[in-house]
Amino acid sequence: MFRRMMETYAKLIYHLCRQACGDDFAAEDLTQETFLAAYRHLDRFDGAHEKAWLTRIAANKCLDYLRSAAKRRQIPAEDGQFEALPAPDAESPESAFFERHWSEALRSACASLREPYRSLALSYYCEGTPLAQIAAERGEPLATVQTRAFRARSMLQTILKEEIRA
Repeated sequence: MFRRMMETYAKLIYHLCRQACGDDFAAEDLTQETFLAAYRHLDRFDGAHEKAWLTRIAANKCLDYLRSAAKRRQIPAEDGQFEALPAPDAESPESAFFERHWSEALRSACASLREPYRSLALSYYCEGTPLAQIAAERGEPLATVQTRAFRARSMLQTILKEEIRA
């Protein structure tokens, strides 16, 4: 069972780690660590949703790696040494990774809806267009657009919950 999991998901796990950390060598190490952790905890695994289980382990390994890498980069500077440098982004690499992943997942889920929900969901949930503006552009009552947005939200929740399980 474990050998089949490795053969099936090794490339996926490597690419996930590569995207998260941006380093080929670190991605190889993180892929190995992911499968080692999975092997160690195989007795606790119920056998369902192995792809989700492995990607969750990989994501946690990547987060640990990024946190430890950030700590290694924090070297005390002498007074005034880095004053001319711009301030670092407030967003951490791991939050940027997950933000990008969920943004893409949301856009994909919106695109999978049927009309009239698809265009409304893309405009409202992905692009941030206010419902009043969408209603005005479509020449529809605001209440109709609000109802469709609520229904689209419900459909998106279902789609995204299924993706999390998968």
